[in-house]
Amino acid sequence: MTDTTTSTTTRISARSIAERLGLHPPTPEQTLVIESELGPALVVAGAGSGKTETMAFRVLWLVANGLVAPAQILGLTFTRKAAGELGHRMRDRIAQLRENDLMPERDGDDDPAAELLDSPTVSTYNSFASAIFRDNAPLVGYDGDAVLLGEAATWLLARELVTRSDDLRLADTEKSVDALATAVVRLASQLAENVADADRVEQMAEDFRALADLPTGGRGAYADVVTMTDRIAALPVLLGLARQLQQAKRDRAAIEFSDQVAIALRIVERNPHVVTELRDRYRVVILDEYQDTSVVQTRLLALLFARHPVMAVGDPNQSIYGWRGASAAGLGQFGSWFGSDARFELTTSWRNGERILDAANRLIRPLALTSPVSVAALTARPGADAHPVRLLYPETVVEEADQVAAWFRGGLADPAEWGTDDAGDPQPPSAALILRSRGTLEQFLSAFRRAGVPYHVLGVGGLLAEPLVADLVAALAVVDDPGANSELIRLLLGSRWRLGTADVAALRDLARWLEKRDLRQKPLDDEVARQLRASVADDDSASLIDALDFLVTSAEDHGAVRGFSEEGLARLRDAGETFARLRRRVRFDLDDLVTTVLQELDLDIEAEANDARPGSGRVLEAFFDALAGFQQLGQQNSLRAFLGWLREAESRERLSPRSDPPEPGCVQIVTIHGSKGLEWDLVAVPRLVEGEMPSAARDTGAWVAFGELPYEFRGDASVLPDFRWREATTRKEVLDLFGAFKSEVREQQLLEDRRLAYVAITRARRHLLLSGSFWSSQTKPRRPGAFLRELADDGIVPALPEAPESEENPLVAEPEKADWPRDPLGSRRQRVEAAAELVRTADPADAGRWSRDVELLLEERRQRLRGSDAVTVPERIPASRFKDWVENPARVLAELRRPMPERPYRATRLGTLFHAWVEKRSDPDSAMAGFDDLDALGSELDGGIEGEDLTAVDAARFAELRATFEASPWADRRPIDVEREIHLPLGGRTVVCKIDAVYAEGDGDAIRYEIVDWKTGKAPRDAADRELKQLQLALYRLAYARWRGVDPEHIDAAFYFVADDETLRPERIDDEDALAARWAEAMERIAPST
Repeated sequence: MTDTTTSTTTRISARSIAERLGLHPPTPEQTLVIESELGPALVVAGAGSGKTETMAFRVLWLVANGLVAPAQILGLTFTRKAAGELGHRMRDRIAQLRENDLMPERDGDDDPAAELLDSPTVSTYNSFASAIFRDNAPLVGYDGDAVLLGEAATWLLARELVTRSDDLRLADTEKSVDALATAVVRLASQLAENVADADRVEQMAEDFRALADLPTGGRGAYADVVTMTDRIAALPVLLGLARQLQQAKRDRAAIEFSDQVAIALRIVERNPHVVTELRDRYRVVILDEYQDTSVVQTRLLALLFARHPVMAVGDPNQSIYGWRGASAAGLGQFGSWFGSDARFELTTSWRNGERILDAANRLIRPLALTSPVSVAALTARPGADAHPVRLLYPETVVEEADQVAAWFRGGLADPAEWGTDDAGDPQPPSAALILRSRGTLEQFLSAFRRAGVPYHVLGVGGLLAEPLVADLVAALAVVDDPGANSELIRLLLGSRWRLGTADVAALRDLARWLEKRDLRQKPLDDEVARQLRASVADDDSASLIDALDFLVTSAEDHGAVRGFSEEGLARLRDAGETFARLRRRVRFDLDDLVTTVLQELDLDIEAEANDARPGSGRVLEAFFDALAGFQQLGQQNSLRAFLGWLREAESRERLSPRSDPPEPGCVQIVTIHGSKGLEWDLVAVPRLVEGEMPSAARDTGAWVAFGELPYEFRGDASVLPDFRWREATTRKEVLDLFGAFKSEVREQQLLEDRRLAYVAITRARRHLLLSGSFWSSQTKPRRPGAFLRELADDGIVPALPEAPESEENPLVAEPEKADWPRDPLGSRRQRVEAAAELVRTADPADAGRWSRDVELLLEERRQRLRGSDAVTVPERIPASRFKDWVENPARVLAELRRPMPERPYRATRLGTLFHAWVEKRSDPDSAMAGFDDLDALGSELDGGIEGEDLTAVDAARFAELRATFEASPWADRRPIDVEREIHLPLGGRTVVCKIDAVYAEGDGDAIRYEIVDWKTGKAPRDAADRELKQLQLALYRLAYARWRGVDPEHIDAAFYFVADDETLRPERIDDEDALAARWAEAMERIAPST
């Protein structure tokens, strides 16, 4: 490689460029960065210091002076949001250069196409690695068209491997299938991120197990050493599964993002010409958020761009993603990796007020002692406000939440805080509540509701916390898992069954009674009972669900049911019968099963009727969107896998940065990890108390735990605590060394918490509120945390209370009084009863516009009452199967009575893949569902279409379909709707219409819509076939007309048969009456059976 570091001669200064373009002139600090020589350089940029603007200006200056062409610039960052923002800034600045005749002249400047192509490349780190992989995969024996697996799909694949494994060592771990799958994915990712050798890790685990054989070295047995070695003993079996996971991905021609980076590293290590090509293509490289790069990413970038004009920008104080392999140590090693010690700083905050910066600088002061690079304190911008940092520290968390809500209510309503939007209209401030954890989330949500403060909980974690979704997930868990005791209790105590506490205790006693008996209810032999107890985990308790099932079939005079009240027993038996019915439906399609559970518990009615939660309908839609996302993964499409996937998604999404734009006038609720990169006018950071922020000292052994990669194999091992276990000659010495190691780990955790606190408070632009309280749910008061005390000692916040007024927890001593069981209607009872009275006294002859719907509902009820043994027509009919019902309803019913397994046809998989490709092509953001997670977490779709098992898909055939589509008239048209799912009520059933694409022509009253359904199969063979197929388009047209609110006559519909490159527009399409008549006629033909 050649050294491309050069000296530059400035032709036009950054300040002159700013004057010509009407931009704010750069500060002296920024100018040093912008006008620096072309060579490797590190820029340490604090929170809010304008690094994106500085990098964009750097590009502007380089291009204006002819030192580099726009297309020779590469910018890398972590999220798509950040990449989009950086790329937008760069392109805007270059466009301004062109408009002001500051672009150097080059050959081809008269070519408009060349101008369009001459722009910087800006992407995420993983997308860049993906491009290297896909362009060069055959060089290392991979397929460049491999399917990109998201993290959820990988987890499901690992779960499948665990369930199929016959390795008896898995039983010794005493871990659930889901926990094992999570550990396998985590370990495989850690191996890839740190370029670690699995064989060496396995050998180290074997060596570590020998510690149990050491002499005690003292009077005790020091049994904790055996516990430690047992934890590490699981590594070999997990490593074996991690290897199987890698092989399974290869067998399926699939990879993860972490795989792409590791394989890209292998490519550049073995193929110098790839390095030369990339260095020639990109003359200048900008690395954003460099503190969050992993070891494998750093190695890849250094191999490519050492001694090249690379500018890395980062802040060690914002390094909060260590859990996924990131390490701020890379900042300190930049010089050795890239061959230069050039370094700059950006220390002026353009975001925060003066007092907010005082708090931020005080918090990070101790970090300077361990920081890999020195970081200067942040200074405020000229004219920054000096609003004081507010402090609240009342007695209880309830008071804390109420006072925080009142602060937000006042701030959002204060005219002095209002600004204007892009149209010049008044706009309230943005606001955020930033949480360290979700433990007290419900307290704050309740306070916001009491205060009338609008709020929005961001993320899947917020979705699962919604009461409707929580009830739905709990019911699904009860259907799936006989050990879902907590979920069952939630439902039994809820509004449906309203069980009293005495009956709950009686149910527990019954479960314990059954646990000690066999199927004939005879007491178990003591030894059998002991062995059964030993065969399950210590935290497993007697199954309340088994007890509930027992009540359904038990005799009225059975001795085991005497402890229940009469009403409680009736309600429990109703619950048992309900869940028994639902379990009989577990073989339904997953979406049908979820819908059945939803309707059985009347949660869909609750979503519509509860005016206290007007957004409940959208919450359920979001849940079904999550379900659809799971189903698209195509693996283990079972209820248990779905529930495990939800838990995994919640856990990982909670730690992901978000891209939700601020919502003026609404408090967004987000975790600290999720707040990274965002900012708001008003920010409150609650629960700055001992044990929460900073967090309590955890009895953790760091890597001496289940399924963790030992520190010695991590790329940043030099800056991590060192457990020197190899030096021990006795068990006592092992524990002494381990104690010292855990102390170092705790110090490291405190530093991580300090960085989290710094990130949280620097999200505030104008107003910052810090809060805590003595009493929450614990028995001892929680005094102000160390961070809050530091700020008080420096006078940044007012003096803190020294002790609580009450010596006992008032939330426990004086518990909130409530009626039990709770009234399911709550404050709505008067309104609901009034509405019910109106229904009772209404004239039946005056049914109004609902008469048809009422008739259909009554008919549905009559059909259901005809008998429980007959096979009934499903409530939901896919539009694609409507023609089958119309053509031969008896045959469809026969299939339902005795369903036959079908193999997954190649054409079906090919069609699914083609539809996903067209959807992404038409709307690249459609799959994101409002998310912008770290692409390193696997939900990134830049590199390909997420899916499974393409080994049976004919890649050449798929390429032909894509080429045909690209050459078709549809390729250049932009749809207004893609993959729109609409539920169409028709004939007493719901027809599920999944519309591929909708196009619009004209505007106003002249607008016409055209629905298009993509078909990868053959066109209809005859007129009869065409007649049946038009039914699908007829349903789509009717559904879309209702959804859009337009006349169906303004909607056309067509099939595009890609294989034949033929667009088929039926000569006629059924209207609503014709469709209803066809359905009614079909139902009449099978009336005796329904």
